Amino acid sequence: MKTIATLIFISVNFIVYSSGWVQKADFGGDARHRTVALSIGNYIYFGLGHYNGAGPNILFDDWWEYDPGTNAWTQKANYMGGPTYHSAGFTINNIGYVGTGRVPSAQLVKDFYSYDPTTNMWTQLSNFPGSGRRGGVAFTIGAFGYMGTGSYNSDFYKYDPSNDSWSPIASMPGSGRISAVGFNIGGLGYVGTGSEFGATNDFWEYNPMTNSWTGKANVGPTPRQEAGGFSLNGKGYILTGDDFSSGNNFKDVWEYEPSTDTWIQLPDFDGTARRYLSCVTHNGVAYAGLGTSGTNFKDFWLFDQTLSMLERNLDAISVKTFPNPATNFVTFDIKGLENISLENIMVSIQSVTGKMVFSEFVESNIKTVQTSNYAKGLYLYTISYKDRVLKTGKLMIK
Repeated sequence: MKTIATLIFISVNFIVYSSGWVQKADFGGDARHRTVALSIGNYIYFGLGHYNGAGPNILFDDWWEYDPGTNAWTQKANYMGGPTYHSAGFTINNIGYVGTGRVPSAQLVKDFYSYDPTTNMWTQLSNFPGSGRRGGVAFTIGAFGYMGTGSYNSDFYKYDPSNDSWSPIASMPGSGRISAVGFNIGGLGYVGTGSEFGATNDFWEYNPMTNSWTGKANVGPTPRQEAGGFSLNGKGYILTGDDFSSGNNFKDVWEYEPSTDTWIQLPDFDGTARRYLSCVTHNGVAYAGLGTSGTNFKDFWLFDQTLSMLERNLDAISVKTFPNPATNFVTFDIKGLENISLENIMVSIQSVTGKMVFSEFVESNIKTVQTSNYAKGLYLYTISYKDRVLKTGKLMIK
C-alpha cells in the first residue's frame, strides 16, 4: 500500500500547467528586441533587431532558422539591408519579405528585400513606397502582402510579388501610430494598439474587398504599445507590451473572437513581462520570444491553443471508468472535451510498479481497452495531452 500511495503522489505531482505556453530552446543569436519573425515553409525565422541598455546601441543583421522538429537554431545568410531594427515583414508562397526600419546612422529606410530559404539568398526589391519608417506592421491576405503605419504614419500599401509592385490602399483611421500589432484572420486584416503619441488599445479591421477599415472592440481595458500579437485558428491574440515607452511592462494575454467582436483575458504569458515580444504562427501553433524589459531577452516559447483551452477548462474534464473493477475490458468515458480537438489526447494504463501496459490516442470521448490479459491487481490510468497530464485515477483488474 505504501508503494501505491507514493506512485499516486508522483503521478499527481507531474501535472504541471503553464497556460498553454511551452518553453523551447533559446534563440540562437544574442538577446535583443524589435526583431522580425516569419514562418516560411517548414521553418521559423527570427532576425535583425537591436540591443541597448547600459552599453552602446548595437544593431543586428543576422538571420536565424528554427526547426520545430529538432528544437534547434541555425544561422543563415545575413539580411541584405545590413544591421537594421524595427522592420516589418510578411510571407507569401514560402518566400519571406522584409523591409523598412532604422539603420546605424539613425536613418529611417524604405528598402525592401525577399528571402528564399531554398537558396538561402536575399534579393533586393522595389522600395516600400511610403516614407522611411520604423515600427510598422505587415500581414498577408491571399497572394498579397500589406504593410503600413510606423513612425506615426497611417498610410498603408499592398504588395504584389508577381510583378514586384506596390499600390496604395486606404489609410488606417487615426493620426498615425508606431509599434502596433497586425495580423490576418479569415482574409481580413487586423491592426491595433500601438502609440498615437500615447499608448492606445483601439482595434481595426481591414476588408480588402471594400478597401475599408472598421473599428472593432478595444483590446482589454489598458492602452498599450510595443506589444506582441498573432492569429491562430480563427482567433487573434495580443499580449505583453507597455503603457508608454520604457514604462510599465505587461505579461497579460488577450484573445479575440471575430464572430462576436469580443476579447477575453487568458492566463498570463509564462515568460517575464516585456515589450517588443516577437510572434509568429506556424503549423497550428504560435511561437513568441525575445523582447526587452530594460533587460534584453532571448527566450523562446510555443503557444498551444488546445493546451490553453484544456488548462482553462480543466475542472470541467471528468473521467468515468466502467466496469471498475474490470475483468475483460474497461471503458473510459471522458467528458469536457466536446469543443476541443481530440488529436494528441491519450489514454495510458500503468501498473503500480510503473510499468506501462497500455498507451493509445483516443478517437472519441469513449475509449474501450481490453484487459483480459492483464494481471489482477491495482493499476493507474492517465488522460494526457502532449505530455501534459489532465486526469489520473485508479483502475482495479480482477
